[in-house]
Amino acid sequence: MPGSPYHRLREALVKTAIKAAPGPLARFNNARLGSPRRVYHGGGGIGDDLLCTTVFRELKKRGEPRIVVRSGYRSLFQNNPDVDVVIRKKIPVIAPLAIHGLNLLQLTYYVPLTEHVLASMCRTAGVSGEVALRPYFFLRPDEVTAGRLFERQIVIQSAGLGSTRPMKNKEWYPERFQEVANRLQGKASLIQLGSLLDPPLKGVLDLRGNSFRETAAILSNSLVFIGLEGFFMHLARAVECRSVIVYGGRVKPLLLGYIANKNLVGATPCSPCWEENKCDYDRECMKIISVEAVVNAAIEQIERHGSVLETEMANL
Repeated sequence: MPGSPYHRLREALVKTAIKAAPGPLARFNNARLGSPRRVYHGGGGIGDDLLCTTVFRELKKRGEPRIVVRSGYRSLFQNNPDVDVVIRKKIPVIAPLAIHGLNLLQLTYYVPLTEHVLASMCRTAGVSGEVALRPYFFLRPDEVTAGRLFERQIVIQSAGLGSTRPMKNKEWYPERFQEVANRLQGKASLIQLGSLLDPPLKGVLDLRGNSFRETAAILSNSLVFIGLEGFFMHLARAVECRSVIVYGGRVKPLLLGYIANKNLVGATPCSPCWEENKCDYDRECMKIISVEAVVNAAIEQIERHGSVLETEMANL
């Protein structure tokens, strides 16, 4: 977690590694990587790495000649014109610095946020001026074709249990997602995506456990994604799929979401709390979001399918 004692210690060790980097070997590896100004990396999760694509787009627009990213999710950046090299994340964070002699910059953010997460990450990279608050993901034509499973398709999830860092305060209720699926039958064919840990939904095509490139391809062909705040929400926006996101009251969509989405919040006196799992009010903010509200939001988004997704701009 950024700001934690562990994070501060790691940053201190990184600075030490930079000073100790071997000169000749560093010059050799800089040449091999194209002499980038920095090596970038996210917060460690797949969602954090996807959000880095916003920063890379803005850096390229401002003339950054070569972008090198260190990631455990290499295929996130496949076909991305803004990324030049991806270093595998196979060894501890300090080792690449000692080997390559490069300045590693973590594109991080701190909670509670005071501005949109993407604006905060851009600031970390030294970006100023107007930025588009959206991530990017690039599919091959054959992947897009493979993701079209039905003439009309809707993607739905039932939980976020497969996250690398599951949070109870992000969860709605699987039984309510089931009711949403039941009420949308006949509007389009429903596809469940997510982790194999997520409760299965009945009456839908179960594709839990798909790779995230397969997931992205399916989302890119879908009328709407219905789910929770997290990686799938960011991935849907990256491939131009409108969403209905059940937020509850943990965070504000203004700080983590997208204006093209229908963002459903539970307005309670304790929100936003930024708590991951602790709640003294039995998650009332989630309880007050009804099935009907989610279904109506989904129908609204379906009616807007085919129109250009709105993009919020921030001026840094």
